[in-house]
Amino acid sequence: MSTPGTLTAALAYVPNWWQETTEPAAFDALLSGWARACGWRACGFVWASDSASVTKTVQAGLEIDALAPPEVPDALRRLKSGESTVLYSVPGTTGRVFAAVQPAGRPIGVLWAEKTAGQPWADGERAYLALVAKTVERAPALSTLIGPVIDPERLYQRLGDVAVIAGRMAHDFDNLLQGIIGFSDLTLPLLQPGSQPASFVAEIGKVGQRGIQFTQQLHHLSRSGQVKPNPGTVSLALAKEETRLKIAAQNGIRIEKDFAPNLPPAAVEAGPLQIVLGHLLENAVEACPSGGVVRVSARPVELSDADARGYLGRVGVGGYLQITVSDTGPGIKPEVRRRLFVEPFFTTKVRHRGLGLAIVYRVLCSHRGGIQLEPVPSPGTGTQVRVVLPLAAARPPAVSGSVTANAVGG
Repeated sequence: MSTPGTLTAALAYVPNWWQETTEPAAFDALLSGWARACGWRACGFVWASDSASVTKTVQAGLEIDALAPPEVPDALRRLKSGESTVLYSVPGTTGRVFAAVQPAGRPIGVLWAEKTAGQPWADGERAYLALVAKTVERAPALSTLIGPVIDPERLYQRLGDVAVIAGRMAHDFDNLLQGIIGFSDLTLPLLQPGSQPASFVAEIGKVGQRGIQFTQQLHHLSRSGQVKPNPGTVSLALAKEETRLKIAAQNGIRIEKDFAPNLPPAAVEAGPLQIVLGHLLENAVEACPSGGVVRVSARPVELSDADARGYLGRVGVGGYLQITVSDTGPGIKPEVRRRLFVEPFFTTKVRHRGLGLAIVYRVLCSHRGGIQLEPVPSPGTGTQVRVVLPLAAARPPAVSGSVTANAVGG
């Protein structure tokens, strides 16, 4: 990309990455076209997660079978530390440049390119490579390789729209269900104990109670966008959810806890924090076989920009409380993993409505947190969910009674 004409062609090619496609070969064609437009000697893309890996290489405008460049591990390390691009010397070229590709909530990958000898890399060309890498992060063609590429803000907005409807529905259904439960409770004492009519009325009451549980989830979804940054304690919220779910009595499932000493509170009050932990814990318990283990750990972490982008949500650079919940179940099937969050109410569980992760995601986003969901690293089995929430900041001093109304509320 050493001439004005080549630079113009390279810039003109960028919008091609946005074309809508579901064809598996689309990414290969785009990468080859990009190589020709830019005049690269070679270029490629490398990405890997715990469950899949992708390596694409184009040389002389043609896709070839090749291993990932040997510099990839070190390039990933440097890109995670904050460098926008990294350059390595390669014999016969003027160097190989790497830029980070990191779809929201997914592991980091790299886009790389190399030029023929005698064509040194200019700063503008390296900036162009970084720009294309950011474009590829949300390219529809990338979805065909690694699964759906999710727009966190669009997902949050969709859930917000649904939450408004959910709140109205929950209120109306509560009134109906309370009438059903109330009249069944009044009728039952009038019937012969143990009779068939009595059993029917009792069943009506039970169905009404199950309906109330569902409307409670609708209320949680409706209220999950409310920001409540008062300090919340993980250990206390977890203990309450253990009691509520009666986990000790469920198939001998054991909970192992690993909390850092002097664990700081999160900037989310007890109620929303308990809801998040409750849904994660319930999912993990249901995924475990008899005698399985659910592991819950918590510790403060300092996130870099690359670390933050690995979470789906609204995570930035800085200090967070990281909570990890893992199980020893069979793990999430790839076809299921591709549908989570893309279809906000998707579920594989009988009698569930797919609201759990939707509620968790909305609470986390509202409090500037995020979530990762991946298979447990080998040789283990199961699913590992990691969430982060901002640490609770020091609370401001109480406002004295002598402060004027204007100073307090404007």
